[in-house]
Amino acid sequence: MTKSTLFLFVLLLICSCNSKPEFKIQGTIENYEGYVFLRYGNYVDSTLTEDGRFEFTGSVEYVRNATITHKADGIYSAQFFLNNEEISLKTTYKEPFIRLVEVHSSTNSQMKQILSDLEGIMEDEQKLRGNALYLYMDSITKLYPRNEFIAELTSEVVTSDFITIDQSQQLLSTIDTTLLDPLDLKSVMLSLDRQERINPGDPFPDFSFEGFNGETYTQNSFSDRYVLIDFWATWCAPCIKGFGSLLPVYEELEGKLEVLAVSIDSNKEFPLKHLNNKNYPWKQAFAEKGFQNPFLEQLGVVFLPFYYLISPDGEILAINPKIDEIPELINKRSSLKEVLK
Repeated sequence: MTKSTLFLFVLLLICSCNSKPEFKIQGTIENYEGYVFLRYGNYVDSTLTEDGRFEFTGSVEYVRNATITHKADGIYSAQFFLNNEEISLKTTYKEPFIRLVEVHSSTNSQMKQILSDLEGIMEDEQKLRGNALYLYMDSITKLYPRNEFIAELTSEVVTSDFITIDQSQQLLSTIDTTLLDPLDLKSVMLSLDRQERINPGDPFPDFSFEGFNGETYTQNSFSDRYVLIDFWATWCAPCIKGFGSLLPVYEELEGKLEVLAVSIDSNKEFPLKHLNNKNYPWKQAFAEKGFQNPFLEQLGVVFLPFYYLISPDGEILAINPKIDEIPELINKRSSLKEVLK
């Protein structure tokens, strides 16, 4: 072997040893021509589409939540999971943003299966009341301790009231919590702190909320009635949707249930403008400082909508119950009280 051949062999060996794993995204897009952007975290890359096709290459240190947009700061709509592998995307542009039609890759299939498994557990009351949720998440976090999606999923599970505090802490100790947004991590810690202090069966803390017409609402304002305290905001689409679902439940339980909807908008004018066009039959109030309101922090309100269902004697019946389960919760409680008389 000549010296020049030996040098080239060694150079190729060094390069192959130092090469990083990479991702390669091959995508198609309909109804659009121009630049598209790949976004994940604070990173943004761009490329020009050609004949409805685009391609990105690069490298990530762990699985990231990513999106394809038509602007550098575009809406996270065509979302997928980015890992160092070949990824096939099919997208379409429909005003005002790019939408994801299909995604194919090993990681995306795995994450989709995890979501499907969790949905199955959440819909099975027997599994949910057992230890299935924790056992499944324990296995997943051990498999994917450094995965942005799994970290976010874990943060939702540990704040769901379906597992114990010890189990929540165990899951959080397994994942890399630095992958979470600092504000999201703070919310998780506040929620866990609340779970240690306030749970169904405990007395609800004394409260005082100011109504929009100067009235004050306290526990004494709702004597002999069950109360659903509903924390909401005008920017929260599920909150507004929840009002529509709550209306028939409120009418069904007329005389038994009162609702106190507490807006945490940044300005009173926002809920007032929204409520001016509505005719909700329940009480409305406002909490200043939003999520930073001291009482909301005490209650562990870290997302919206957030519900507390309280009995006439001030006991917490449920935290974040499904709206359609409220009649059963109240009727069961009322029947039990009659039996115990």
